[in-house]
Amino acid sequence: MATPAELARHRAGPRTPTEHIWFDRYAPHRLQAWRRVQDPLADRCLADIPFQRPAGLLDEVERRAAARGGVYRDFLDHCFTVPGWVDFEAMELGRRMYRRHGALQGLVLMCSSLVEGYAHNKPSQVLVATGRLQKDVSRRIYETGQMLHNIAAPEGLRPGGLGHRTLMEVRLLHAAVRRFLAERGDWDEARYDLPINQEDMAGTVLEFDYMVVRGLKRLGLYISAEEHRAMHYFWRYAGYLLGVDEALLTSTVEEQEVLALQLTAHLYEPTPDSEALAKALLRDMANKPPFHLPYDVLLAFSRFLIGDAVADDLRLHSKVSSAAAVRLVRATLSAASLGQRLLPETAKRRLEDFNHGLGRRTLKVGLGGDPARWGFKALG
Repeated sequence: MATPAELARHRAGPRTPTEHIWFDRYAPHRLQAWRRVQDPLADRCLADIPFQRPAGLLDEVERRAAARGGVYRDFLDHCFTVPGWVDFEAMELGRRMYRRHGALQGLVLMCSSLVEGYAHNKPSQVLVATGRLQKDVSRRIYETGQMLHNIAAPEGLRPGGLGHRTLMEVRLLHAAVRRFLAERGDWDEARYDLPINQEDMAGTVLEFDYMVVRGLKRLGLYISAEEHRAMHYFWRYAGYLLGVDEALLTSTVEEQEVLALQLTAHLYEPTPDSEALAKALLRDMANKPPFHLPYDVLLAFSRFLIGDAVADDLRLHSKVSSAAAVRLVRATLSAASLGQRLLPETAKRRLEDFNHGLGRRTLKVGLGGDPARWGFKALG
């Protein structure tokens, strides 16, 4: 757990009859069962498609769906069938919030969500096994940023939108990684369960949603209950497109908190690998756009966001001066957030467009001017 308050919250257990249902739904033995389930629709598609960049995987699935139908058509049908609980207008505020705070979202994701996620030893072993975050680390992070940027684009998550397509590409990439690990034959299934399983995928959604909102609030940003609900709703549908079973897609912010508490209690097991992944990430992203922050300052941001307990477990320590700088930044962001609340709607939309444009320029630099070199075909 990141904070003593969250530890206490978990120890206290359910407070209402509804929370009793949620605590039971996400009890450790039930979560463990989800570790034996992957993504059959995507996995069947990738059974005999050569490993290639994500856009190429989706292009090939679309070609085979047109020519053969079968499992390839099943996959596309699932992605293009909008569940009855989806209301694109209702999630528009969530899209705008992620667009408005795009740069800070990236900072929180890097220093909090991903770092804290590495303390979950079982899911992190996929990164260790593939070397995906030990080689060319910053490229991998900017590709993740490209995905987040694309889903926040106008019409991003609507079927046919750029973000919708990008999430389909990510889903197929996950299937390709699962097949790669299976064919290599050295994955320790008895110890780590199936790679990129449903619990791991639900945890990834939490990293992009629950942990990001939590981190933004810790940095002093004001996010209303309505905005928080919309951000959660936005990622609920994004999770569906990524292949997360609907049983693990929480329907409220309160239910999501219980899932996060239960999942962390089930998976939290920091190891030397966790420390190595966290430090490799922060070291490689030091002095890179958009913030150009030194390694020690990134360590300080990480420690501030994930809390002392997790930071100590990962041996993330910074200088006193860097920690003081982070707290000064927080005070500044808090004041700026208050000012944002007073802006008229047109000014807020211009701010969102400006931040989205800044994100596009940052990603072009970070991706070497060529987003398609390995990652996704287009940048929104």
